Amino acid sequence: MTDLRFDTVVLGGGMSGLAAAERSLEGGRRVALVEAAPTVGGLARAITVGGEPIEPYYHHIFPQDHETRELIDRLGMTERLEWRKAPMAVMDQGRVLPFDSPLDVLRFRALSLPQRLRLAFGSAYQLVRRDRRRMDSTPVSVDGPRWFGNGAYQKLWQPLMRAKFGDAADDIAMAWLVARIRQRAGGRKAGGDKLGYLRGSLGTLATAYAQDIEARGVEMRTGTRATSLERTVDGWIVHTELDGVATSLHARSVIACLSGPILSRLVELPPAYKAAIDAIDYRGIVCALLELDRPLSGFYWTNVTDRLGLGCVGIIEHTNFIPSERYGGRSLLYLAHYVDRVGPTWTASPEELIAAVEPALRALNPAFEPAWVMNTHLNRDPFAQPVPRAGGPMPTLEMDTGLPGLVHASLAHVYPDDRGVSKALGLGRRAADLAMATATATARADQAATAAPGDLPAPISSR
Repeated sequence: MTDLRFDTVVLGGGMSGLAAAERSLEGGRRVALVEAAPTVGGLARAITVGGEPIEPYYHHIFPQDHETRELIDRLGMTERLEWRKAPMAVMDQGRVLPFDSPLDVLRFRALSLPQRLRLAFGSAYQLVRRDRRRMDSTPVSVDGPRWFGNGAYQKLWQPLMRAKFGDAADDIAMAWLVARIRQRAGGRKAGGDKLGYLRGSLGTLATAYAQDIEARGVEMRTGTRATSLERTVDGWIVHTELDGVATSLHARSVIACLSGPILSRLVELPPAYKAAIDAIDYRGIVCALLELDRPLSGFYWTNVTDRLGLGCVGIIEHTNFIPSERYGGRSLLYLAHYVDRVGPTWTASPEELIAAVEPALRALNPAFEPAWVMNTHLNRDPFAQPVPRAGGPMPTLEMDTGLPGLVHASLAHVYPDDRGVSKALGLGRRAADLAMATATATARADQAATAAPGDLPAPISSR
């Protein structure tokens, strides 16, 4: 067994892990990053379709995603960032209705005129609400009808919430839904009707970021599985395995950019912190990326309020956003499902997923035939979406685990926001700042405790 020593070990090579590693490096630490997958990026990694890298899970960039844009600029990729129109719709009872702007809300034929006005007013009010504590503790099933009206809530929001959160839909904190409304409105205010896309995918950004910090001194250990964490007198041992070879990484600090369930498998957490993360359920994502031999519709993103077999929540036609010529002329279509990991969707085949959503595909284009599908790329992630229940632990979830030197940064820590590159970058930097501040405070306390009477503590270096 090989023993290696670092100041900080970061677990997880998603965007938060890369940001935590960079921030730690900038703070003068010797850093190793451990990632179980062969490539970095996490949910933002890349696959290849038609010779072009693309995300396995649909993605776009909002104009207000300043952290992402700053990283793109810093890595010299600015010319790859494109701003394009991305028309959106809602599917209701087989009808496909545009849903891009406030005017589309007022034209939304699935609701009566009074219901549309109530929905428009209620949505606008969410942009200026300041009662965050109430929103954290009140479920959407209570606050949704109150602000949007029963008709609009039952027709629009409730089906979408059920598709995303299953049986927990009625218990989701209103703050989560308000954050989604504000995100879209903020994007419209900052960029009009356009969204951003990084040519070559966010996976190329993650790869470039990893190469950059590796060249500056971070030791990248991809394809390496962390098997356990062991507490020592002066820090931690991260036990890892690569191709059957065990390696121990010694460090003063560990930053775990992992979901709570995975961290719980690696180390025995203090009871209070373990209870908090155990109270947060996760939904998995099953995303089928279809290569079609022709376009399906005129929309980029269609939210599906109809209950379809196997629970498809969104149909995202990527090539109504980015030209199909980049992908060998194929039209690319994502079918998104947020699911329980024990349900039938989790193990469904591509053919089963397509058959279940066929009525919706025909609603978008009555001529659709399964023979249009030339190829399918199926991707799954078991911890893609933490469930933000009203009154649950997410609003107050700390990154400090209660174990000295162990900091936790997960999707649950960006509440009430959802996952996104900008949120992940900010989270990773905050986690590194906390780890460094804790290590410095601990070192000073140790110096004070061991100093002889009358001695002054020696100054502490940035290492």
